[in-house]
Amino acid sequence: MRASDLIGRDVVDRDGHRIGVVTDLRCVQDGPLRGAMAAPRLDALLVSPRHSGALLGYQRPSQHGPWLIRAIVERLHRHARLIPWSAVTAHDPQIVVDSSVHDLPTVHRSQAGGEGEQPGARRGE
Repeated sequence: MRASDLIGRDVVDRDGHRIGVVTDLRCVQDGPLRGAMAAPRLDALLVSPRHSGALLGYQRPSQHGPWLIRAIVERLHRHARLIPWSAVTAHDPQIVVDSSVHDLPTVHRSQAGGEGEQPGARRGE
């Protein structure tokens, strides 16, 4: 499976309620060895209720960029969710996760892109 097979695909919860679309993937490099390095493995999907474009890297805490663009991107994707790949029960033609949309926390900017960070904290609005 390629990243392009997942990005842009609709995601629904176990009850068929729409969660959003896959806007980015989080991978970890702990797969089988390929030469001197471990192969990447899909760890989680970043899902946004809006299909209004990519996050442009602004979900990563190290990305500062122009503040106005960052503010717009964060506002558009403020309800984004980080869904572990282990929660996916089906992925053809749409991605189905094994929990309810109401049980999935939204992610804070620092959780969506940093390495070693864990999802879970709800962002205050």
